[in-house]
Amino acid sequence: MEHVMSSPVQRHVRRTNSSYLNDRSNVTPVKAEDARWSLLDLVRRCRKPLGLRDRDVAVLRGLLSFVPQSADPNSLVVFASNRALIERCDGIDERTLRRRLTNLKANGLLARKSSPNGKRYRVQDECAEAKLTYGIDLAPLFAIRDHLIALAEECSREEIRCKALRSVIRDILYHRAATIQPALHDLACRSLRRSLSSDQLAGLIQELQENLPQTGAETSSVADAVTVSDRQNDRHIQKSKKENYESEVAPEKVSTANRTSYPRSTDVGQTNDITVSECMALAKNAASFASVTAKDWGDVIRLSDTLAPAIGLARTDVETARKAMGALGSALAILGITEAFDRIRQPRAYLQALTNRAASESMDFVRMFRSLTTCRAPSARSMTIA
Repeated sequence: MEHVMSSPVQRHVRRTNSSYLNDRSNVTPVKAEDARWSLLDLVRRCRKPLGLRDRDVAVLRGLLSFVPQSADPNSLVVFASNRALIERCDGIDERTLRRRLTNLKANGLLARKSSPNGKRYRVQDECAEAKLTYGIDLAPLFAIRDHLIALAEECSREEIRCKALRSVIRDILYHRAATIQPALHDLACRSLRRSLSSDQLAGLIQELQENLPQTGAETSSVADAVTVSDRQNDRHIQKSKKENYESEVAPEKVSTANRTSYPRSTDVGQTNDITVSECMALAKNAASFASVTAKDWGDVIRLSDTLAPAIGLARTDVETARKAMGALGSALAILGITEAFDRIRQPRAYLQALTNRAASESMDFVRMFRSLTTCRAPSARSMTIA
């Protein structure tokens, strides 16, 4: 007798066959973005310019919880009672609820549809179709979505700008505290604890820099350190033969012993050249922090030294980068990281990676700078300056 062993289930099923690929039941559907909570997030991010408090956002969250997820324009009226709203708003006081509703209405985020008796309710016919709905209308909130998106982006830029300016003030107070007038020093210390705008902080930085004593030695040392002017860098020089920048016989090599000597633009780019004006045009965010318009590479390097602590870079990081990349190469790296700050998770680690790469192989710093300053879609993670 012949005995044949068989199994009702196939042992090996190729997951690459056409039947498996055509089976759409195994594909997880992508959930659409909920318009209610995206609007609430926008309001939360720009609540200060809108004149709102944290309780206003909590009340608005409770109101949106009564709106259907489809966000039908005909279903944006909330007719829930105050007791139901209080439960959705984490049990806040009824008087607080009334004040927050009044404030939300005054800021144009909602409207009221009052009934003859002042109550909130819905009138339906025999087919259960709503004829009249009295309550709180959230249509104004959904109507200003584009305005909230633009305002939230501006608030994010303003927050990064303010944090950077505060870091600059903190750096000035740390290094030049003995040379600042006592009254101005106290004002700068108080400004770090207050909610000031970027314009106010920039004005304070300018006042601090104007009152700092300027010695002739510092000015002359910077002027002597610059090897070429901006006018000499206007000429584009392209070489087909690749140079060894680590060679001692290279004529444009930057001496690591003399860290204040600045290389020409052809030292930092093999096939790409760049001028000071083009550099500042690409690094608009970094240029906005400059007290004066950069006219030569010395101004660019001084600007990078000012911005380094603002993005979380230590002095040792800048010195190490300057040894490996030169003064101008490290300055371009710092300006590029500042410009791409919303896309770089750890600026300090990023600069160290560039330094290690420059120390091990030849590197086109201009190309690196252009890639960092090229506009790209920001990551989901919001960056803040340390």
